[in-house]
Amino acid sequence: MEYKKFLENAKNDRMNEAVETAARLLLETDVNELKMNDIALACDVGVASLYRYFGTKSSLVIKAGCLLWKSVRSLFDGVFECDYYKGKNGLGQLRELMKIFKVLYLSHKDFLRFLDSFDRYIINEQVSPEDMEEYRKSVMDFYPLFEEAYKKGAADGSLRKDINFPTMYLSVTHSLMQLSEKFARGAIFEGEQELAEQEIDFMINMATDYIGAK
Repeated sequence: MEYKKFLENAKNDRMNEAVETAARLLLETDVNELKMNDIALACDVGVASLYRYFGTKSSLVIKAGCLLWKSVRSLFDGVFECDYYKGKNGLGQLRELMKIFKVLYLSHKDFLRFLDSFDRYIINEQVSPEDMEEYRKSVMDFYPLFEEAYKKGAADGSLRKDINFPTMYLSVTHSLMQLSEKFARGAIFEGEQELAEQEIDFMINMATDYIGAK
């Protein structure tokens, strides 16, 4: 019995390594171009074993995506518990939270490029909402921070109370994410890249101006 448990743990360790390897490769390669053979070779696991354990490439990619979101969330561990952040009113906290997207653009363009290719891949593969649930939860991991800041702002008078917060959150974060992804892909027009930070700042200012108490 103990031997069987040992084998199962070893198998799980190998598959966790496969997820970590896939996550690393997805920061370097477009999802559509990455093959299961590439992942198997990189982590020294038989490709047949990957298919037996994960079933499909999309299943492995989703788990790798969840791991990448977890890694991004860990970048901000402690940031929103510090006195500097806690000392701000609700509006100020929301502004700081929206700056997450600027940080991702400045320092983690590989992650933004992954998100862009991941979305296209999932749509093309017609992955079901049920299969995307774990990934959705990973994406929404920042939501409680935004909600807490909004509640604080509604209480301290710095934010409007007459808005639908979940809708506002999705609208603002989708807009900032799409803008950050666009610039992470690279410039199309001359001088466009130089305006990237200004445009992200403008979107943040526009959002906070709208939700701020008048």
